[in-house]
Amino acid sequence: MKCPKCLATTKQYKAGFNPSGSQRYRCGVCNRVYTPEPKTRGYPSEIRARALQMYMEGNSQRAIARILKTGQQTVANWVDATIGKLPSVPAPEQLLENELAELYSFLQQNDTRFTSR
Repeated sequence: MKCPKCLATTKQYKAGFNPSGSQRYRCGVCNRVYTPEPKTRGYPSEIRARALQMYMEGNSQRAIARILKTGQQTVANWVDATIGKLPSVPAPEQLLENELAELYSFLQQNDTRFTSR
């Protein structure tokens, strides 16, 4: 190993692991802690795309997490991030009065909460 700060090759000690699982080292000359070959964290973009495709096909987030061997919250975060990037759907310009009147009369006829028994 070679220290990136002082370029010393002697007195290089192991100093644990990074959260991604890469070996860290500490230089005994300048006391700098460094990682010579860091690993990337996270999932590949292919896994994310497949999870979103499965969600669009109607699979539950729990099923997707089980199939892809990821966490359920991870899948939920991917879905939420994708939904946040989608453009908003425009609201209809004008509601039809007939539809609202039909809905109101239907609810009046089928409302049994306040009828006496």
